[in-house]
Amino acid sequence: MSGRSRTLALLGGLGLTVGTLAVAHPAPQDGAQRPRPGLTAQQSKQAVELVKDAMKQIRRQTEGAEAPQADRREFIVNVELLNDKGENRSEGAGKPKPNEPAGKETAAATAANPRAVVTSYRYFDDITMFSTVDLKTGRVLEVQTAQHVPTPLSDGEFDEAVAMAKERSDEVKRLYRRFGKELSVYGQFSQFVAEGDARRHRVVHLNYRVGKRDLSYPRPQVDLTTRRVTLPAPEADPDAPAPRRRTGNGAAGTGGNGGGNRND
Repeated sequence: MSGRSRTLALLGGLGLTVGTLAVAHPAPQDGAQRPRPGLTAQQSKQAVELVKDAMKQIRRQTEGAEAPQADRREFIVNVELLNDKGENRSEGAGKPKPNEPAGKETAAATAANPRAVVTSYRYFDDITMFSTVDLKTGRVLEVQTAQHVPTPLSDGEFDEAVAMAKERSDEVKRLYRRFGKELSVYGQFSQFVAEGDARRHRVVHLNYRVGKRDLSYPRPQVDLTTRRVTLPAPEADPDAPAPRRRTGNGAAGTGGNGGGNRND
């Protein structure tokens, strides 16, 4: 049984509505559409806590996910407010007042019955979960899953990549010893599929900076999927002078037996 089918079957036992997403597409942008109100910090925290409980239940009932050697990493990727366009409003909720713009009806309904969509990623089986949470009732209403699909990097994964590079690369360790708090780091994220491996490898390319100056080396690549840190060789500087040609006696120069005594 595949990782996807295991997850879908187990989710049904939790009383959640489950579906699969081939690709997640952003909602179309309508020029007349009003900006959606955001979630408060408290609402975001509530949504995450509710989803974490569901994630734990799913893991406990997923074959192999609780084994000692299983990858237990799961990250919250994103939390956003769901604009239900009034389908889930209670009777009379969100009715516009006289002379109010029509767009305020949806905003009022959303504020009265807020729902959030929490995106999470699980390394064990390369699963991305989209959980819809009713913040008013404190219930997880629906979980949709997709396997082996592009998924954004979470803050927690970036922090893990930074820590992994610092722990496993001697060159990066030397940077921190030399520059200390002057050193900052930023990254670029990529995903790829390796031959013979259905998983999408999640790779963070780290770049270090001292003050406003970017360092050309080291620039470690952290494959979070395999937990492997690689260090590409420094790129050649096209403006650097060419190395001096050596003569037959091993000394730098243009020729002659006296080249070995030069000190330039």
